[in-house]
Amino acid sequence: MNEVPLVVYPVGRTPRLAGALLGLWLMSILVGLAWSLAQVSEQTSFIWRLSLLLTVLIACGLGLIFFWRTQISQRLAFDGGEWWLYGPDMTPQTNLGEPVAVVLDAWGGMLLRWPGAGCGLNSQAKWLWAEATSVPSRWHLLRCALYSPANRPVAEVAGEPTQP
Repeated sequence: MNEVPLVVYPVGRTPRLAGALLGLWLMSILVGLAWSLAQVSEQTSFIWRLSLLLTVLIACGLGLIFFWRTQISQRLAFDGGEWWLYGPDMTPQTNLGEPVAVVLDAWGGMLLRWPGAGCGLNSQAKWLWAEATSVPSRWHLLRCALYSPANRPVAEVAGEPTQP
């Protein structure tokens, strides 16, 4: 009864993700403009602050474009014990024994972190976007698999403290 069924779910680019990223960038522009208008009274430092604002907005936009371009169409699969990621060429990639982490659980989508070798800036981790509208009939199965004890390290399930 506690077994997690086999789940295969598509991850990658969706129109809703594009809208969310564009909305996020537009919101940052609005916040930046509001901040810059509040700073107009100090004319001496306005130019360098505006330059800093434009630099940050461009960097954020480039980061969002980079994230969008890394979202290729893939299939995420869970067999009850191990996660697999199948790329466009259907070559399987295993998760190296680490769980797939749910970073953001929004109403109809989830941002997932696929574990990779290394840590910090040298990490080979991948960011995956899963959306409920991709395959609505399997969305609940994916959520069950991601939040099941089978998706966590054995020490964590047993109640033992895990090392960060």
